[in-house]
Amino acid sequence: MKTIIVPVDFSATSTNAAEFAGNLAAFYGAEIWLFHAYQIPIALSEFAYPVVDIVEMQKAADHELELLRDETQDKLKRKITINIKAEMNLLQLGLTNLCDELKPDMVVMGLSGKNALTRLIVGSNVIKTVYDLNYPLLVIPPKAEFIPVRKIGFACDYKQVEKTTPVALLKKIVTDFHAELHVLNVDKSNTTDAAKAQESYLINELLRETKAEFHSIEAGEITDGINWFVDRSKLDWLVVIPKKHNLMEKIFRRSQTKELVYHTHIPVLCIHE
Repeated sequence: MKTIIVPVDFSATSTNAAEFAGNLAAFYGAEIWLFHAYQIPIALSEFAYPVVDIVEMQKAADHELELLRDETQDKLKRKITINIKAEMNLLQLGLTNLCDELKPDMVVMGLSGKNALTRLIVGSNVIKTVYDLNYPLLVIPPKAEFIPVRKIGFACDYKQVEKTTPVALLKKIVTDFHAELHVLNVDKSNTTDAAKAQESYLINELLRETKAEFHSIEAGEITDGINWFVDRSKLDWLVVIPKKHNLMEKIFRRSQTKELVYHTHIPVLCIHE
């Protein structure tokens, strides 16, 4: 692991995510980038115009990042390289551009903000980033503290596993962290048909090198079943694959990824198919 990017908005959970990423980088020998994207407030009138000066806005953003860099470094047990970057841009666009430039091993992002409005805005930013960013994204729950990663859970739905599972990346994550891998599948009826049995066999073969343990869980709700297993097995991180459903599914179905991100109390690592 070499590079971790941390998008920050200076809320309590984003500064906690920065500290989490700093400890992660210190433990595994990486550097971090604190990234802040901002937009110029526009006055609502017949003729739109910026409320503040762009140069002053950039100076303020740079200053806040410098303070956060120093505060984050002071909280760490050893010195690491902490880079900063602020720019006027949309968060998703700026973050994608920075990721394409730096090719980070991981992006670390806090889930919620300081108040109800910030939680709404930041929460929606996180969920949008989960689905749009094609880099591993580690979502940090509020107040989560870093501990060395020993046990990683992989939530698998046993559907088109060969096509949708980024096997090489999953293996790299397990290898890099020297962690156990636990593959868990939640079934509301605890039944196994021929198709599911075949998918189960395929994922077992694909992950054979990791010596993964496989678990079948019966639960009324997928999120409840996974959280039960997380607590029972004392997992450190949970890996999920955000699958992009079509428009009708987005309208009429809740996203299991979104449910997990909002309700689990351990970091959730989102990797794309």
